[in-house]
Amino acid sequence: MLRLLVWCLPWSVFAAYAETGNVYIIVNNAYKGRVALSFPQPHFPCMTEALLREWGVRSDSVSTMLFTDSCVSPKSLELREIKFFFDDRASLLTLVIPEPLFTNRENGVTTSRWDDGINAAFVDYHLTYSHTTGDNYRGDDRQHSLYVSLNEGVNLGPWRLRYNPVFQKETWGNPQWHTERAVAFRTLRTLRSSLTLGDNSTASTLFDSVSYRGINLQSDDRMLPDDYRPFSPWIRGFARSNAQVKIRQNGTVIYQTFVSPGTFILKDVYPPNPDGDVEMTIKESDGTETLRTLPWSSMPNLVHSKHWAYDLTAGKYRPYVGVEAEEPLFYQFSAGYGLPVGITLYGGMQNSDIYHSAAAGIGKNLNSWGALSLDYSYATAQDPRRNKTVRGGMARLRYAKAFQEWESSLSVLAQYYPDQRYRTFGETISQQTSYWWDWEDGKFVGEFEAEKKSRLELRYNQYLSESDSFYLTLARETYRGKNREESSLELGYSGSWQDVDYSVYAQYSHPNYGKEQGEIVLSFSVPLDWLALPRLTLNIDHTTAKNGDNIRQVGVSGTALDDYSLSYSLSNTQQQNKKSSQNASADYQYNAGELRLGYSQGEGFRQQDAEISGSIMAYREGIILGQSLGDTLGIINVPGASGIGVDNQYGTTTDWRGQAIISNLTPYRVNRLSLSSWDLPDGMELSESEIEVVPTAGAIMYSKFAPPLYHNKASEP
Repeated sequence: MLRLLVWCLPWSVFAAYAETGNVYIIVNNAYKGRVALSFPQPHFPCMTEALLREWGVRSDSVSTMLFTDSCVSPKSLELREIKFFFDDRASLLTLVIPEPLFTNRENGVTTSRWDDGINAAFVDYHLTYSHTTGDNYRGDDRQHSLYVSLNEGVNLGPWRLRYNPVFQKETWGNPQWHTERAVAFRTLRTLRSSLTLGDNSTASTLFDSVSYRGINLQSDDRMLPDDYRPFSPWIRGFARSNAQVKIRQNGTVIYQTFVSPGTFILKDVYPPNPDGDVEMTIKESDGTETLRTLPWSSMPNLVHSKHWAYDLTAGKYRPYVGVEAEEPLFYQFSAGYGLPVGITLYGGMQNSDIYHSAAAGIGKNLNSWGALSLDYSYATAQDPRRNKTVRGGMARLRYAKAFQEWESSLSVLAQYYPDQRYRTFGETISQQTSYWWDWEDGKFVGEFEAEKKSRLELRYNQYLSESDSFYLTLARETYRGKNREESSLELGYSGSWQDVDYSVYAQYSHPNYGKEQGEIVLSFSVPLDWLALPRLTLNIDHTTAKNGDNIRQVGVSGTALDDYSLSYSLSNTQQQNKKSSQNASADYQYNAGELRLGYSQGEGFRQQDAEISGSIMAYREGIILGQSLGDTLGIINVPGASGIGVDNQYGTTTDWRGQAIISNLTPYRVNRLSLSSWDLPDGMELSESEIEVVPTAGAIMYSKFAPPLYHNKASEP
């Protein structure tokens, strides 16, 4: 079918591409896009090792082929029964790869296709405002709060400059501006690494992550084939009301939004450190907060055979905003090398004037049984409270397995502290600060923290079908001393039966101090089409809590406008203690951003909140307004065509000049920018509907489509 579609395009188009060396690629009846190829021999394009891997030829087979001037020899293809057909009139290369040599997983993109994009500047803004009144807030300094986050960026060639000032005005304390991040970074292609200058966070693959200001050179696994990269789960949670959700990594707010009551899933969070745990804070309308620590990635330290992975950092420790702490200079180094038979050796060190740590480990790829790593860390730290240097060690075992055929994943982390006083760098810094009331006659009389003994974490995700999924998270930590332990359990199941969506969410926690906490939440969503109320859904949630109130919530939600860009929800919440609250919210996603309004009321409080986000982009052809931006972006231009939608970019259409911003692209992978053919004006036909781009990290890609064709229907017979 794809080959037939290619043949149906005008031959003049193919001729133009043939002149520039761009060739359409079809592999085992799958379209692989267009690639610039040279022809060392007539009708035989140069197929490099990287391209063959990208098209799906297994790595072990490619490694045994003969290459001349980086091009595979025809004899190597013939011996492996890999057939190819090239049609110069259509600039079409078709490959047929035998099943034993083929893997249908996309193995990455050759570096020759990476594109640094254009020079441009942008401002990505996010404002949230909240006004609260009632008895619950009588003790606050003021009755409103404001949060403004501006992510300002400039792209110059391969360099990306980012500055993120934030303004916070809470219901208590003094309003303040602070800098979340000021950084410059770029891709180093030959090293498959990234260079970063400024504010950043260290990776947590070997040592706990810390924030710093300095310089970093790090191999980037996003540049590697998909088979070598870790996985990252979605962030799930449950809100009892119109709630504010903040996601932090190393104390820095990296994502903030409002959510409607019920279960929610955040799929668009992009932590700067892909290996560091994140914290999620859910602040309800009545002022109560729930804090959860979530795993972001938990793959073992594995490196492909004959490859290096490394991370070099030097800088000054950056404390959390508003936290008084020392800011020592430090350096950190870690490296791993892949040996044959799937074994990886890795190690590193982390040093400052108050802290010294070294770690070493070994990992093993167990193939169909997953991956395993074992390492040991030893640290010495200055402890002014004890007036001496403390020492300790930690042994860590990690296991991970992604079951592709079952669409599931499992990860396990086990830590044991054979010596009592092991410290991380962050813990050491926090222990340098003490208060006068903890000292008496030069001796520390305050309370020492409990010494860790062991920790076990287990996480399992299972997708049962397109609509059914299950996840489980289990954690248990023990401390030295009698009956000193903490444990938590979280699980969820969501699915659908006919038109009814349902979910079960349960969590239990047993803290070291305080009462046990637990709850079970049952949720149902029933469409009301049968009542002649299309696009309206009835939502029912029931929460049964341990050491808390049972809660029942009933409401409706729906969408409006032809493009579904307006969504809304209304609900009533009834607690076991007879307290009730009402919530209402509306969200409008438009071409230049998103606007959300919410209102909640109940016993002791009333709250109104508003949230607006969007972006402004400036480049050589003018200024464009768009939705909130991710890390890697795109600009499309369809000359003279306004109101054309973009696939996979909800709520975005081209402006009066035919331009639009694509908020998120995947770096180092093929991104197909597709125009929507739905709802085109009468007489308009797209002469080009898709363009491929392969951006580097942080790039701004510019893609200009051919002008659309217009037909005069009045002149047709």
